[in-house]
Amino acid sequence: MHGANENHRVEDSARNSYDVRLGALETEVAVIRNSFATKDDIQALRAEMHASHERILTLLYDLKLELQTVSAKQREDFQLALAKQREEFYAALAAQRAEFHAALAAQRDDWQSALAKQREDFYTAQARQREDFHTALADTKMDLHRALMGHVWKVYGFASLLLGAVYYIARYVH
Repeated sequence: MHGANENHRVEDSARNSYDVRLGALETEVAVIRNSFATKDDIQALRAEMHASHERILTLLYDLKLELQTVSAKQREDFQLALAKQREEFYAALAAQRAEFHAALAAQRDDWQSALAKQREDFYTAQARQREDFHTALADTKMDLHRALMGHVWKVYGFASLLLGAVYYIARYVH
């Protein structure tokens, strides 16, 4: 049974041929020490250990190259995705700018048409007020003319009465 902190998948998958060879080498080293191995046996063992270390270093170097290749590919994919996202962003920004300008133009047209309508209403109201003023001025002129004529007739009547009185006094009183 595996411990709580151990990763059994890594342990199970790590049993490859190199681990087996290293285990065999360790066993051979133990056998050689116990059996009083010769110098040639130790040299062969060292050569085998050196070769396995070289294979491990080669595998590590290959792994490093593979990781660099994968990393470069991922970096390239990321740069492509970033460039695509940038293009989509600029396209969306341009579309939004175009929509904003269209809405602004529509709002400007609406505002100008409302202003033109308001100007027309103002000019119509001003013309109506001018006509009402001229009508009221004409009515006032007529009323003033009538009042003036009424006063003229009163003055004429008073003058006629005064002249008649002077004539009467001058003719009959003297």
